Amino acid sequence: MKTPLKKYLAWLPAVSIAIAIFMFSAQPADESTETSDRTSQALLYFANQLNIIELEQGNLEYLCEIMSAPVRKSAHMLEFAALDLSILFALSFWDMHGKRLLLTALFMTVLYACSDEFHQLFVPGRAGMIRDVLIDSVGAVVITGGVACFRKRRKCEGIS
Repeated sequence: MKTPLKKYLAWLPAVSIAIAIFMFSAQPADESTETSDRTSQALLYFANQLNIIELEQGNLEYLCEIMSAPVRKSAHMLEFAALDLSILFALSFWDMHGKRLLLTALFMTVLYACSDEFHQLFVPGRAGMIRDVLIDSVGAVVITGGVACFRKRRKCEGIS
């Protein structure tokens, strides 16, 4: 049995990630776009350094524009994948196991995705979109599926 303090401290990663998501969602649209553009530029410069692409000053803005949606949506999926994984971690300290653990974490993550989109209704230039809840949820579903497969594989191999 885990000590009560450890059970509560296990929630720190999930709470930290939830706060970070909230803060990103609180950014007005223009500030959020600027953050995404900086990320796209960093990825392009990195790809240029690895000789994956040949970056020219004239095509930087065009490439950033093309990358905008994929970068933003990938960030959403990664944020909510991390949230789901951290909730799985926390719930495991509360002696939750198996399908109940996986489904509870997934439900909590999707519920937070819904509340995140609702929150964005009150942020200048932002909108709450059901489509974004689905995109956020993909990250959580991938983590949930990955953990389920990993656990099933370990069980089949006889590893505890």
